[in-house]
Amino acid sequence: MPYSREISPGGKHPVVGKQIYRDIAYYRIDWTPLLPVDRHRINATVPSLPGIWEIYWLENSRSPRLLKMGQAWYGGLRNELRLEADGEDIRNRDMKEKLLSGDAYYRYTVCEAARDLEEVFDTLLSIRGLQAAEGPASRRYRDVRISEDDEMIIHRIRTPSQPRRKEESFSNPVPNMFDVVKEMRSSGQLPPESKKSDN
Repeated sequence: MPYSREISPGGKHPVVGKQIYRDIAYYRIDWTPLLPVDRHRINATVPSLPGIWEIYWLENSRSPRLLKMGQAWYGGLRNELRLEADGEDIRNRDMKEKLLSGDAYYRYTVCEAARDLEEVFDTLLSIRGLQAAEGPASRRYRDVRISEDDEMIIHRIRTPSQPRRKEESFSNPVPNMFDVVKEMRSSGQLPPESKKSDN
């Protein structure tokens, strides 16, 4: 089913597409890749547009686990993400360690229609298991359906580290021969070292 899609200014940012069929709203969410949480990156690349954001933590530097999500309207995505991803902000004290771990990532999508934004966000909360569904998903449509890619693309800042194996010695360490000679001389097994005479 084709989606009528709004393109963000310059076509640089992923958006939420929408199609109505038989009084059912079908939303297609295109997300950015998961990007490393970094204040300078957020200031430079995230738009001051309305939309939805999510912050993930990579468990064991591999598996994305949702930390929190939200919608931005006034102030836009840039302002919201800058605050919500700041590990030093008091509101994030429960997540400080994860946000500052180097394994925190964010993603976002732009949605410039207020009522669409509300419907999509409420439905996503239910899908993510963060809020029990109460009543109809929409007051405008018979139902709301969400489509998004199952696989997340992660733009890593570092390669996941493998657990380091303890190196096992295959034999006893080779002794330092200077120490061996010194010990043999002190025990009388070798004659004392002769001093060289100056000619």
